[in-house]
Amino acid sequence: MRYKTVLVLLTTILLGACASKRSDTIVANVDERTGESFTRLDEPLRLATARPGLSVVGRDYLLVAPVMLTGSAEGGRYLWFALGTTLDRPLHGAPEPGFDRIVLVVDDMPMTFALDEWRDKAESDPYDLPMRASRSFGSRATASQIRRIANATTLSAYVTNPEHRSPRYELVRGEPRDWLEF
Repeated sequence: MRYKTVLVLLTTILLGACASKRSDTIVANVDERTGESFTRLDEPLRLATARPGLSVVGRDYLLVAPVMLTGSAEGGRYLWFALGTTLDRPLHGAPEPGFDRIVLVVDDMPMTFALDEWRDKAESDPYDLPMRASRSFGSRATASQIRRIANATTLSAYVTNPEHRSPRYELVRGEPRDWLEF
């Protein structure tokens, strides 16, 4: 009898741990002011690139996450991107970089996403922008694109426009595998 009780308790704990993974990773938010709803991961991936010409410790950051938007005329599946920096570009006389595309390099294969301001999609961002000088963007994404990123063994990115390409951003926080639950 005691063996069965222990077995039931262990099974319950293990099943509870497995079930809690999804609720910890996937978050649904509703903006009560606008009625927009976001289904998203609890945290975006964070990629960074050093800028040694501008700062010893400052970095440019790229945040990336899949988002399902509903309650908006632009509803659908997106990749949400935010670009931010810890650099003081005006202090160094360096202009803000201009760009119109983000290229995710997934297992050495580029995936290019044209960018639109996120505010053209929804009135609020699905995530708080964690650093100054942040701007957010959205690009429609397919389930297969999200799955390809989720299965990546290597992931990096760069931002680009017809005249310029940024240094490569490398993954510094987050796990693409979490996207499999999305």
